[in-house]
Formats: sequence, structure tokens, C-alpha cells
Amino acid sequence: MTAEYKRNDNIYRKYFLLFIILLFCFACSSNKSAVKKAPSFEAETVFKEADDKMKNGFYEEARSVLETIKTQDSSGKYAPLAQLRIGDAYFEEGLYEESAIEYGQFLNMHLHNKYAPYAQYQLAMSYFKRIKTVDVSYSSAQRALREFEKLLITYPRNPYVDVVESRIRMCKRILAEYELYVGKFYFDKGSYGAAVLRFNNILQNYPDSKEEPEALYYLGLSYKNMSERDKALSALKTLIEKYPTTKLSKEAKDTIASLSKKEK
Repeated sequence: MTAEYKRNDNIYRKYFLLFIILLFCFACSSNKSAVKKAPSFEAETVFKEADDKMKNGFYEEARSVLETIKTQDSSGKYAPLAQLRIGDAYFEEGLYEESAIEYGQFLNMHLHNKYAPYAQYQLAMSYFKRIKTVDVSYSSAQRALREFEKLLITYPRNPYVDVVESRIRMCKRILAEYELYVGKFYFDKGSYGAAVLRFNNILQNYPDSKEEPEALYYLGLSYKNMSERDKALSALKTLIEKYPTTKLSKEAKDTIASLSKKEK
């Protein structure tokens, strides 16, 4: 091997080594650049984006954004709020069955969160909003009543106390109306035993409701038709004593008079 060949080989090795070093440096620089360019997940910004979509009525898009927060918020600060706002998105859209599920899931995971009273109130309202006519709203009113009462027990210092008490009264009125509706249905059919159960439910569970006078009157008539004179008289006399000025009270007096004639 000649001296010139050795010299050329050494030069080649030096250039090759320099090329490798430069290539390595370029690769490191590219990786650092890529790391710098990778954006971090800004949960607060994304949360605001979801709020803006909800304000403009884009509920489905808002829910999609909120689902992203639930899965990508590493801080854990916004994920619970995202769960809650998904419920709000369904609620504002009028999808109350779906909103009830979301609020329920929030409460299952975050019972002591500062927004838990709000979630409990919204859960109750999700059922309350489904109350329509008396003949189809019994289960919704019953569940709403249960959730409102749970709110008062679990979070007694909640900021919704006044409105909740009003909602509870309305739920009880709906339930009393339903019991009266069904009781009169059975009465008209001649199923007096079943009617008695419904009328007694009103007296026991919804005392002093506006349905009570009618419940007492038909309870008395039901017992009369069942030949249970003493129970009939007791119901009718209670009606007269508690509601002396009503039209039903006068009719109750006439019924008592007819029962007294039969006894003689």
C-alpha cells in the first residue's frame, strides 16, 4: 500500500467521522425542536371552548370537547367539571333522561365536591322537567320528590332550599292527583277495595292536600258500597269537620243522613 493511498484513506475517514457527528447533531436538534413544538393540553382553554359551544347551542360538539377534557386533563381539576357540564349540555338541550345519567355519575364519583349540591339539584330537576299530565307523570314526580328530599338531607345548606320546597309541594300535588285519579277510576269500575287503598294513600302520604276533601268523600262512599258503615261514617264526618264549607261537605251530610235512615 502506497503512502499516498494511506493519506487519502485517512482523509476519507476524517470526513466520514465529521459527517456522522454532524448527522447526530442534526438529529438531536430535530428531536429537541419536535419536543418544543408538541403542544401541552390546556384544559382551561378547552373548557372555555366547550362553554362557548354550549352558549351558541352546539350541544353535541360541546359534549365531544368535554369528553376530551375528561380523558386528557392530567391535573384532575377540570375532568370532574367536564362530567358536570356534559350533564348540563343534555339538560339545556331538553334531553332529561341523559342529563340524569350524567349528574348521577358525577355524584357517584364526586359526592363531596363543592358542585355536588348543584349536581343533586339538577338531577332532581331532570326528573321534574319530565312531569307532564297527571296520568303519565307519576314515576317522574315520585323520583323528583325523592331526589329533592335527598338534596335537603345530604346538603342542608344548599342554596336552592326555597325553590326546592316549592318543587316538593308541586311533586306531592302531582302524586296526590294521580292517586285520586286512579282511585276514582277504580271507584267507577266498582272495585271499591282498590279505590280505598288509593284514597287512604292520599290521606296518609299527602295530608292537607287540595285532593284530601275529595279523597275523604269517595273513601266514605267506597266504604258505604262495601257495607262498612262505621268506616264510611268516620270518613264522611272527618270531611265535614275539616272542610265544612265545601260542596262535598253538604253531600257528605246527605250521605250520612241516608246511612242513618237505613240503620233505623
